[in-house]
Amino acid sequence: MWFAKISGVTNFDAALSIDVSSEFAIGVIIDDIKDVRSKSKFDARRIFANVEHCVKIAEISPTNLDEIFDAIETCQPDLMQINGDFFDDMNNLISLQSIATIPIIGSISLDKETLQSNIINPDPLLAIQELAPYVSVVNINLPLATSWKSQKKKTEIIELVTKIKDTIHNPLIIGGGLNTSNAGNIIQALTPNAVDVSSGVEKISGIKNPELMQDFLETVFDYKTFLKGV
Repeated sequence: MWFAKISGVTNFDAALSIDVSSEFAIGVIIDDIKDVRSKSKFDARRIFANVEHCVKIAEISPTNLDEIFDAIETCQPDLMQINGDFFDDMNNLISLQSIATIPIIGSISLDKETLQSNIINPDPLLAIQELAPYVSVVNINLPLATSWKSQKKKTEIIELVTKIKDTIHNPLIIGGGLNTSNAGNIIQALTPNAVDVSSGVEKISGIKNPELMQDFLETVFDYKTFLKGV
């Protein structure tokens, strides 16, 4: 069971610094030219091959099912996270759910101003309700870095996440602006299954910082009684 995922890992050193416990997970972003953290499928496979303890998650923004299964076969991850607008087409959801060979994390991003969903339905609650039956885990990318400073937005996010947890049975991962200074407070308020961090453990964009990663994971560990685990 894992509680924290470091997303956008790009090299062996970063992977090995996380590979200390099955309570942690690494995410490698696959073949996404829009993301500075993207690696090839073969680089991802080499990184995963050196990981012994933590959970291995390949992240992809696919345009078709073949890309997903090619990434699964090549990278050999424990789970596959689907980002982007692939799930805008319900046929893709239905097809993937029926033939996926490993657990799928369905990812949804919310607009920082309106909290509208980027897939399926602008209403985030309705979008997640439609997504949840077809995936094993739901990942929500929330605008936490900015919204948590506003009491109004903070309350809105807490109410939304509470409604989501009340209406789906899937494990729920939250991310989007988490860092060591805000993670504890957010974990305590939202009580998800796990948390996901990327830029919050970087001093240079795209390059994970070992000290920041260690500090973040220690913070999560301190608050893990508020996390249900995946």
